[in-house]
Amino acid sequence: MRTTSSLGVAVILSLALAGSALAVPLDPPTLNAGTVDRASVVLHVAAGPSGAPGGFVIEYMTKADFDAQGGWPAAVADPTCTDATFTGTPTLTVTPGVGTFRLDSGEEADVAMGKLFDETGLSSLNRGELSEGTDYVFRAKAAGIAGYEESGYSPTLVEGTLVRGPTDCTLTIGFWKNHPESWTRVTSLVLGTVTYSNSQILSILMAPARGNGLISLAHQLIAAKLNALLGAIPTSQVQTAMNDADAMIGGLIVPPVGTGSLDPGSTSSLTSLLDSFNSGLIGPGHCENTCCIVSTRQSTWGSLKQRYR
Repeated sequence: MRTTSSLGVAVILSLALAGSALAVPLDPPTLNAGTVDRASVVLHVAAGPSGAPGGFVIEYMTKADFDAQGGWPAAVADPTCTDATFTGTPTLTVTPGVGTFRLDSGEEADVAMGKLFDETGLSSLNRGELSEGTDYVFRAKAAGIAGYEESGYSPTLVEGTLVRGPTDCTLTIGFWKNHPESWTRVTSLVLGTVTYSNSQILSILMAPARGNGLISLAHQLIAAKLNALLGAIPTSQVQTAMNDADAMIGGLIVPPVGTGSLDPGSTSSLTSLLDSFNSGLIGPGHCENTCCIVSTRQSTWGSLKQRYR
């Protein structure tokens, strides 16, 4: 029995090794930077000649940590380095003509690092925003899948987030959901035709969209309204987008307060425009100093509270 068992193990091991030898090594993807704002960097990921049939992985860390340790850490679980694995279908940052993060040869996909909270088709332990005014390093590899070995890494890409600081300024959804003490003078907010309490608004901000366009649109509309309530002046284009967002939401009740839903394809253009306003890419720009955001904006409250509450 012992001899038979040892022979069986040997056969299994040899088969496993043979299978491993047949696996095709994938070519590394390439990375280029796209739009940058205070809290995020859009990366253009282009698959190599063999594609990325199992999706791809992005690793990133601050350039300060990268320089301090002389490059990428050797340990997979190093706390200074974060990764995100993209294997499914995006619904927020959608690249025209590409419906999945599993890429064919030369195919490209855009990913917004720092705006992964509402994105789908990925796994990551850190979906938070990037830090303002900070340089980051990024690298990518094609993920392994049955019959294919993961690729080597792309060249390291260095890109930084912005700092913007006019008096009349905006803040992203990441700030508003993490600093509810900065909007306690707002007692309620209307989305569509439904009025929500502060606690309900906070619960909506904390809920990932998971492919529900109503939630991702509500996130950006909430931030835009809070920005306007506390002093930022929307451009006519942004004001129209806010009105259109309210009209689209109508009587739908946003999860987790309710069970409303919208296709992300119908909301993406409004969501993107409001995100640009909140991120400071259009309009007055992003706030540089967030320590005193309530006290510096009190004079505007009386004239605006009836409009957006």
